[in-house]
Amino acid sequence: SLRYYDEMPYEEMSRVLETSEGALKASYHHAVKKIEDYMLNH
Repeated sequence: SLRYYDEMPYEEMSRVLETSEGALKASYHHAVKKIEDYMLNH
C-alpha cells in the first residue's frame, strides 16, 4: 500500500488517486478493519 510501504501522506495519495482525503482515510480504515477481523477469526 502507498501508505504503509511508501509512507506516503494521505494528502499526496489523494492527489495521485484523484480522490478526497476523507474518502481515502475511510477506505483505508475499512480495509484495515476487514484484515483485522479476518486475522482474528481464521
